[in-house]
Amino acid sequence: MMQKQRALSAVGLWWRWVLATLVGAVIGNIFGISACLAGVHYLSDRLIALSICHTGFGSLTCAVSTGIVCGSIFVGAFVGLMQYVVLRRFLKAPAWWILASTFGWTWIGFAATSLAYTAQFGFVMNTDGSFAESNIIDRIPLLVTNSLWLALAGILLGVLQWLVIWNGKKTKSPDRRSFLWIAVNVVLALFMAIAIMAIFRGRGSLYGILLFFLGFTPFYATITAATLVKMHLHKSPKLVEDKMLSIPLAD
Repeated sequence: MMQKQRALSAVGLWWRWVLATLVGAVIGNIFGISACLAGVHYLSDRLIALSICHTGFGSLTCAVSTGIVCGSIFVGAFVGLMQYVVLRRFLKAPAWWILASTFGWTWIGFAATSLAYTAQFGFVMNTDGSFAESNIIDRIPLLVTNSLWLALAGILLGVLQWLVIWNGKKTKSPDRRSFLWIAVNVVLALFMAIAIMAIFRGRGSLYGILLFFLGFTPFYATITAATLVKMHLHKSPKLVEDKMLSIPLAD
C-alpha cells in the first residue's frame, strides 16, 4: 500500500529548508574542522612529498589549501545531505543534489579562503630592486580576479543544483522561475566576496573563515528558502503525482 504524501505549504518548505541547512552546516563543521586539521598537519605533507603541491595555490600555502579543501568537502556533503532530506519529496532524482552541493561548496570554500588571504596592502619590488609600499589601488586587479573566482564558484553551484531541480522534475522545458536559483547563488557569491574583502582585508585565517561561514549560513539559508518558495517548489509535479498514486483504486 502506498502511503499518502501530505501537501506542504510554502511556510512549511521555508522553515524545513532553513532548519536542514543550519543543522547540516553545524554537523559538517564538526567533522570539517577535524578534516581541515588533518589536511593541514598530515595530508599536505604527503602531497608535498609526492610533488603534487609545492608552493601552494594563489595566495594560499599547500597546508592551507589542503586543509580548506578537506574541510569544505565535509561541510558541503552534510549541508547537501540535510537539504536532500527536504528535497526528496519534491524531486524524482534528488540524490544528485548531494554530489552537486559537495563539489560546488568545496570550490566556494577554496575561492573564499583565497580571497580572504589576498593582501590589500604591503610592499612591491621595483625594477631597480628597491621596495615600495603598495595600497589597495595597486591590488585591485588581483582582488577583482579572486572575487571573480568566487563568483564563478557561485555560478557553478547554482547551475549544478538548478540542473538537479529541473531534471528531477522531468519537465520538458525549465520554468522561468527556476532560473532564480542561479541568479540568487551568483548574487550571494558576490555579496560574500564584498563581505570578505571588508572583513578580512588580506588577514585571513582558517579560524576566521570558519566563523565567517557560520555567520553567513543563516543568511544563505533564509534567502535560498525564500527562493524555493518563489519557484513554487512546494507545488512540485512529483508531490501531485504521489498524491494521485496514493488514492485507492476501486475494486
